Amino acid sequence: MNRLYECITKFLSDERLTNDEFAILSKLLNDTYNQQIMVDWLKENWQNSQPETVMLEFEQIRRNIKVPYLNVKVKRFFSTLSKVSAILFIPLFSTVLYFYFSQYSSNDLLILSTQKGEQASVILPDGSKVWLNADTKLYYPVDFGMKSRNIELEGEAYFEVKKNEKLPFNVTSGNVTTKAIGTQFIISAYPEQSQIKSSLINGIVEIEYDQTRTILKVGQQLVYHKNKSCINILPFEEKYELAWKNNQLIFRLTPFSEVITELEKWYNIDIKYNPELFKVETLTVRFEHYETLEHVLQVIAKAHDFKYSIKDRSIIITK
Repeated sequence: MNRLYECITKFLSDERLTNDEFAILSKLLNDTYNQQIMVDWLKENWQNSQPETVMLEFEQIRRNIKVPYLNVKVKRFFSTLSKVSAILFIPLFSTVLYFYFSQYSSNDLLILSTQKGEQASVILPDGSKVWLNADTKLYYPVDFGMKSRNIELEGEAYFEVKKNEKLPFNVTSGNVTTKAIGTQFIISAYPEQSQIKSSLINGIVEIEYDQTRTILKVGQQLVYHKNKSCINILPFEEKYELAWKNNQLIFRLTPFSEVITELEKWYNIDIKYNPELFKVETLTVRFEHYETLEHVLQVIAKAHDFKYSIKDRSIIITK
């Protein structure tokens, strides 16, 4: 088993495994006895690791990986791993996935996703870190970090990109691609929203949109308006853009319709109301993630003078 641990340690140190090492790893992990030892070792390292909180269930990830030809023994190993914890996909489990899927076609995609009411963080094979906001999808190829670092994003994510001047880090959302080498930035690109935002916290990024390129400076935010195919470059405040990552929900003169959208994602609920009754109303308030839905609704109801009723995961607002 020492050889197995050596392979995993090597990979976590961002060193590429040789074909022989992949073969050794596959042989060891396809043995039932070794599988259980491996699971125990992963559990121990997970429990001793820093809390990179991830709310992505392993079975969800496995279902979304477009590789249909896994052998039976590997499937059994996946089944064993899925019993370890409901919160998996920490870097150690990311490694196990990568060991297997890096051997397949570069056209195959890994799809990481969060549901409403969930947030997640993950370390990609190149060592870059990504935090996913609620209701977000991240697509990247199984050979990510070998010949390219290309990602597609639907939703909102914060990136801490590991520097690699030979392989720029590209995030595409609709018509907008953000290119970085070693950078910290946020992208907000929910399909239902009329804007795509790219906000630079540290480093430098180049943004391509409609065959046009522009460079962002630290503290600048590019806002791409989908309907008009035009942009604005504005200053932004980091504490507001990263509030969700810091387990906060901050509204600052936010239109009521946007408040409702954020609450639906934050608490995984469905809210019904008449937009005409609230079209000129805004909200300025801050909530922490531990605050209950009931408390949040009480605060907003008092500010906007409305009543509400809750049934299961649906809320009806009336005036």
